Amino acid sequence: MKKRIAIFGVLVLSVLAVNSFNFTGCDSGSPVSPGEPVSFSRSIQPIFVQNCSFPGCHNSTDKQAGIDLTSWEALMINGSTYGAEIVPYNSRWSHMMLHINRVDTNISPFSDPMMPQVKVPFTNGQPLSRNHIEMIRDWIDQGARNDYGTVAFSNITRKAFITNQASDIVAVVALDNNRLTRLLSVGGRTSLDQPPAAPHVVIVDRQGKYFYVSLIAEGYIEKYDAMTYEKVGRMSTGTSPAHIVITDDGNFGYFSNFDATANPEKNIKKFDTRTMAIVDVITDGSRPFGMWQPHGLRLSHSGNMLLCATEKGEFVYAINTSTDEITDVIPIDPSVPLNGAGTNNFVPYQVAITPNDNFAFISCLRSGDVRVLDLNQMTITNIIPVGLRPLALEISPDGNWCYVPNQASNSVTVIDVNTMSVFKTISNVGGQPHKVDFTEDGHYAYVTCESTSGGFVHHPPSSGKKPGTTAVIDVWGGHVKIKDIEMASFPAGISITPGPGN
Repeated sequence: MKKRIAIFGVLVLSVLAVNSFNFTGCDSGSPVSPGEPVSFSRSIQPIFVQNCSFPGCHNSTDKQAGIDLTSWEALMINGSTYGAEIVPYNSRWSHMMLHINRVDTNISPFSDPMMPQVKVPFTNGQPLSRNHIEMIRDWIDQGARNDYGTVAFSNITRKAFITNQASDIVAVVALDNNRLTRLLSVGGRTSLDQPPAAPHVVIVDRQGKYFYVSLIAEGYIEKYDAMTYEKVGRMSTGTSPAHIVITDDGNFGYFSNFDATANPEKNIKKFDTRTMAIVDVITDGSRPFGMWQPHGLRLSHSGNMLLCATEKGEFVYAINTSTDEITDVIPIDPSVPLNGAGTNNFVPYQVAITPNDNFAFISCLRSGDVRVLDLNQMTITNIIPVGLRPLALEISPDGNWCYVPNQASNSVTVIDVNTMSVFKTISNVGGQPHKVDFTEDGHYAYVTCESTSGGFVHHPPSSGKKPGTTAVIDVWGGHVKIKDIEMASFPAGISITPGPGN
């Protein structure tokens, strides 16, 4: 196994490059006063030079692990072989911090190998001082700016938003280069000692103006500006808001209350996105167990129908969005009791609808298959075996492919929608694949991987939560994985701009 000589190691600078820095009056080991801006050239780059300016490491020639620490541009714009080493405004989950920090897990988790490494006769590989680590931390948390105040990747428009459920973060990935550009803190937690708010699903509206995050443990939905990342709304939802969909005009949304408590809510709620207020509640009063554990939601492309899969009741509900009334209730299997009690043999999780609105594909995590619902006849017509615990599937924009992430198989099943059969299984996609989304043209699919085992992360930390990955798959190139993007802990939901609101 190749070691990732990440982060920090040692960069060879030429004597001329080293001498070009002005160290006069600069003490890079001095603590930063609260709120004091940290200068890259005066405070950060001298640390790199003093600790990493040795042959065979992170200089512009050797670039171990693709990391070049000789300039702000090389570090921040080019990154490393594995993606971003520093994420502006978030030192805790910047990979550089995981490798250089050995003083305090409140600063960041620890990850091996420790940097700087031993490079005799240049250095014996002692850890950086707390002052140096805190200096770098403060610089990152201030935006990791260059000397002109520039923050890397400030104006990207093509992006993916990805919830990192175990760390209360939404990751922002630039689609043009698959670079992790931001890690946005979400939820109401004020201390790492508190339980996570658990951002589960993220949805971008069709206009690409706002994104919405369900905080499944905290019981809130938050609304953010998709360009500035500013929080612009927050709404109490009741217990366990799970999936969210947004109408095409961006004015309304629906969410499911995936409630597993002793006296659960059994409903779908509609909210006004402009006021962030609930305006309607959809329930099933016709059966004793009601709408039990609704999770997956999907709007038809016409916008006239909302489908909901209930995990416990094992039904698919069809709802008329003009009246918000239930029009059809379809058991996922003939053996499912009509009283809504379910069997626990199928557990439908998520729904995807073909672009022509003729069929819905429903993943069943317990039975390990995808069931196809004919939306004209409202009957199940096909059962397609996939992997173990299939979760949040998606259909490509051209309608040709259905991608199914198999959480317990570490794979993605590719279904040919035209033949209703398995075309390919993509193995070793990542640890516990969870959800899929496609770029607008359908060229690439992005698969979030929970990665709680840490097996697919290059250097999972030995303390704190494990980083997660999102896999990039080239659909047009034969359904082949081409990259892993590392981020914070437990990637789950994903929405790519411009989003269809589903």
